Amino acid sequence: MLKYIATLCITAFLPLTASAQIEARQELQETVSATVLEIVSVEQKEILGTDTIVTIQEVRAEVHEGLRAGTVVTFENELTTLTEGDKVLLNRLAAINGEEYFVFKDVHRLPLLALLAVLFVALLIVFAGTQGVRALLSLGASIAAILFGLIPALLAGYDPVLTSLAIASVILAVVLFGTHGFNARATTAFLGTTAAVAITSGIALLFVSAMRLTGFSSDASIYLNFATFGSLDFAGLLLGSIIIGILGVLDDVSITQASVVQELKAANNTLSHLELYKRAIRVGRDHVGSLVNTLALAYVGVSLPLVLLYANAGSDLMLTLNQEIVAAELTRIMVGSIGLILAVPLTTLIAAWWFGRKDVIVLDGDIPHHCGHHHH
Repeated sequence: MLKYIATLCITAFLPLTASAQIEARQELQETVSATVLEIVSVEQKEILGTDTIVTIQEVRAEVHEGLRAGTVVTFENELTTLTEGDKVLLNRLAAINGEEYFVFKDVHRLPLLALLAVLFVALLIVFAGTQGVRALLSLGASIAAILFGLIPALLAGYDPVLTSLAIASVILAVVLFGTHGFNARATTAFLGTTAAVAITSGIALLFVSAMRLTGFSSDASIYLNFATFGSLDFAGLLLGSIIIGILGVLDDVSITQASVVQELKAANNTLSHLELYKRAIRVGRDHVGSLVNTLALAYVGVSLPLVLLYANAGSDLMLTLNQEIVAAELTRIMVGSIGLILAVPLTTLIAAWWFGRKDVIVLDGDIPHHCGHHHH
């Protein structure tokens, strides 16, 4: 297994050796945009010590910004296949003797990302109308809570579990009340989701600690540990990432269950608390079944290269499952699924109690109206 890992690392990093060595000996001056004018030559090279062949292009490009704007420069590229007209980003490097080099950094993707974002926003607003606008504002507020609340607090050394729970509560409140308004449905969904997150966090804490997951299963964690001089709790960060990661799906299942209970009550105001719960929980079981699959497939999709690596290596299945990099992902899937399973009965129970107390009429505009008649 170590042989396969070593080969993979060599394959992944040796193609970058030439560029990396150049950058290591130079001082980065700026990163600039450029347009590919010509592919001067294409050469196939075998990586020393492996059977892997890489393609190296010699590229001419025109720089559009910075001190060398308007200059035509030449650089080598082995990261991706470039063609004439491609928009790219280059690092301008300066040597001690004053010579300059340009090194390929990445393809310029921002215009296409912006186009995709416009398409997403347009479709959401056309389909969901005002509700879609509220959802976008809630999404922006959630991202802001993570960028300006969670991340600075974690980097400052605050307890990652407690911090993640606090930010999770803020995000849930913003998403549910911001998207669905301040009403009984959003309130019951918030209470049910918060209870599920709290219980799920306790389960995650217990098993992450018992399995001695360190949180160092990714390269990013290792680099971050060096960058922060070992001051962060990476096992806690793993827990925090699990908590934040399940919020979106829990929000979905909780608001659905609250809506089902509300609609059932509005359709038949003679239903008791117990009857509301029984009918709504049947819908919840179907929803959980599909969402557990969605959650598992989403994680597998993200980790597909890792899955292929282990499959190609032909390593023992039990040993593979035992490795932290795999065990951590399996823990995410199962903890997230446990959260889903808990959110359904908890939210349904709260909603059945809440809406079962009074008659409910759902008016136009999705604003529930409660009549004064009580059911005992």
